[in-house]
Amino acid sequence: MEIRHIECFKLAADHGSTRRAAELLFTSQSCVSKNIAAMEEELGVLLFERSNRGLSLTPYGRELYEHACNVLNGLSLFKSVKGEAAPQFLRVASYPSKMISHYLCVLYNELQARERGTEGADNTPVPSPYNISFLEGSISEVVDYVEKGMADIGIVYFASAQSKAFRHILGHKELVYVEISCHEPCIYLGPKNPFYNRKSITFEELAQCNFVQASKDYFSIEHHLDSISLGISNINFFRNVITTNSDNLLIEMLIYTDICNFGINLLKETYCIQTIHALPIEGCGKCLSLGYIKRKRHELRPEYERFLDLLRTQLISSTPEGADMRP
Repeated sequence: MEIRHIECFKLAADHGSTRRAAELLFTSQSCVSKNIAAMEEELGVLLFERSNRGLSLTPYGRELYEHACNVLNGLSLFKSVKGEAAPQFLRVASYPSKMISHYLCVLYNELQARERGTEGADNTPVPSPYNISFLEGSISEVVDYVEKGMADIGIVYFASAQSKAFRHILGHKELVYVEISCHEPCIYLGPKNPFYNRKSITFEELAQCNFVQASKDYFSIEHHLDSISLGISNINFFRNVITTNSDNLLIEMLIYTDICNFGINLLKETYCIQTIHALPIEGCGKCLSLGYIKRKRHELRPEYERFLDLLRTQLISSTPEGADMRP
């Protein structure tokens, strides 16, 4: 299937006429009809109902019409890049975290101040020299973003016991993992949870809780509680009643229900939601590795190094004071 087939199909659908589509494409009506017929033959479906009143989309045609629009819009964007100065991109991926998002804002402000020439300049907006892309997702999604070049660095955390397996998988993808620091696991919970006022929780008590977790991921904490707990716990004992990739739902569930969530105990009072507490899990210690993924032999630009430096010096605190609002 070629682009010309999709163009003929889309314009014929828009105007209900192969004649009008031919006029817009500066070709013959028979050429448009042949292209549509070729598309129908390749797909094995009829795209149009034909009558004296013109063309109307079949159910198959209506389903494919939106895809055709997306393909042609993407092609238009692709063509629009020609002749323009290539923008500088900053592409970062991360597990969902309010604090990490915050330090991307800090980096943006620093870059804007540098563009104005001095930290003390007025706050008059100036064109940004960078296009910033920030993607959130599970560990496997972050790995995929970096592998495909959609991100240059990916911030992740996982059980330290899985480090060898994780690095082995990354090696096959020409990626490397650089550890920043290690932290203890915790659960996040709100005032509706019976353990809300506790200072810590045991593995046995976790079996009494209901959990909301992000989309399932082999390297997520709950899949490796047996290694974290030295055999005390078993993942089959935990009630994961909600799976979601929605930060909004996760936070709402923590605040307004007895649901809790496994996470990494990165503590910073400035970024907490006051009603959500981080409760350490007894007997774990600092068994979670926090770091970033990048492509092998890919030298990070100074802007990325500055972002990572912000995480090391500001996010990672040896004297934690409060809770990150999102694990």
